[in-house]
Amino acid sequence: MKKFLLLITMMVLVLAACSGNSDDSSSSEDPKEYKIGVIYSKTGPNSPLGEPEWNATKLIEEKINAEGGINGVPLKIVMADDESSQEKATQEMNRLINDENVLVVLGSSGSGPSLAMKGIAMQQQVPMISAAASIHIVEPAEESKWVFKTPHSDVHAVERIYMYLNQQGISKIGVINDSNAFGTSGLEQLEKLAGEYGIEIVAKESYNTQDPDMSAQVTKINSANAEAIVVWGTNPGPAVIAKNVRELGVDLPIIGSHGIANQNFINLAGEAAEGVVIPTGKLLFPEQIPQDDIQYEVISTFYKDYTEKYNSEPTNFGSYGHDNLMLVIEALKNGATDRESIRDYLENNIKDWVGATGVYNFTETDHNGLEAGSLVMAVVKDGKWTLLEN
Repeated sequence: MKKFLLLITMMVLVLAACSGNSDDSSSSEDPKEYKIGVIYSKTGPNSPLGEPEWNATKLIEEKINAEGGINGVPLKIVMADDESSQEKATQEMNRLINDENVLVVLGSSGSGPSLAMKGIAMQQQVPMISAAASIHIVEPAEESKWVFKTPHSDVHAVERIYMYLNQQGISKIGVINDSNAFGTSGLEQLEKLAGEYGIEIVAKESYNTQDPDMSAQVTKINSANAEAIVVWGTNPGPAVIAKNVRELGVDLPIIGSHGIANQNFINLAGEAAEGVVIPTGKLLFPEQIPQDDIQYEVISTFYKDYTEKYNSEPTNFGSYGHDNLMLVIEALKNGATDRESIRDYLENNIKDWVGATGVYNFTETDHNGLEAGSLVMAVVKDGKWTLLEN
C-alpha cells in the first residue's frame, strides 16, 4: 500500500512539473499582445503635425487587428498626447517604458520633445522611432543606437531647397527661423551647406513660435538685398511671415521648410500663401504621383484608407505616423519581438523598404535612411499644394 501511495505521489509531481513547464513555454512563445507606445502632439502648437500621425496609428492598429493581428497576435497601441511639451513627452516616455512595459515608443511630432525622449530611450535601451525632422535626433550615430526617425532630416530639406535655388539662379537669401529646436537645427544646416551650393546668407532673423508679427524681421531681410526669403518653422509662424511679406509689399519669393506641408498653412496664410514653395514628400498630392512610381501603391492605399475613415487629408505628417508603425510591424512579422531584436532588425534589415514618406535604407551609421532626391518641390497654386515641375 505504501508503494502504491508513493507511486501516485510521484505521478502527481511529474504531471504538475510538466504542466508548469508547458505554461512557461506558452507564455514566452505565445504573447497575448504586442504592446507599442505612441507619443504624438494631439494638442498644442504641434497638433497640425500630431493629429494626422495619431489618426494614422489608430487606422493601422484597427486594420491589422481586423486581419488577425501579427502572426495571430494582436497589436495593443498605448497612445499618449505630449501636448507639444518636452516635459509632458518625457513624463509619458517614462510611463510607457516603466509602467506599460512597451516594446518600442513611436514619436514625438516635434524635434524638441523627440530630443528629450531620445535620452530616455538611450538610457533605458528601448527602441524609439521619431516623427520629427531634426538631424540631431539620429546623430551622432554612436549616441543614437536605439533611436530612428522617418521624416526627411532637415539636412535633406536644405539640400533640396538649395538645388531648387540653383535652378532658379538665386544665390542670396535671408533666413527667418523659429527659435525652437526645429528652427535652430534647420538654420544650422542652412549655414553648413550654403557654401557647397554657392548660396550666401545675407541676413539671419529669428522669432518665437507664437509671435504675432514678424514685420521687423522681414524688413531687415529686404534691406539686406536678399533675393529670396527662407522660412524655417512650423505653423503658425510661417503663415504670419507670409502675410507680413505681402502686407509690406516685399517682392521676394518665399521658400518654406517641410514643416508646413499641410493645408493648415494655407488656411492660416490665406491669399498670402500663393506662390510659397517648399520641399516635401509625395503624399501631399497623391493624385499627381505616376503609377510607375515605386511609392505609388503604398501612398494610394494609405491615402484611400485614411480619407475614407477621417474625411480629411493625411498630409506628410500622416505618412510619418504610417511609416513609424509599419516599420515596427515589419520587424514583428519577421520574429523581432523584444526590444533588442526590434532595434537590431531595423538597423540591419530595412533595405529598399518602401514607405509612404520615401524608400528607407537604415544602416549602423544612418538611422534615417532617406536621401534628398526623394523630396520633391511643391508650390501653393489656387489655394492648394501642387507638384512643382523644375
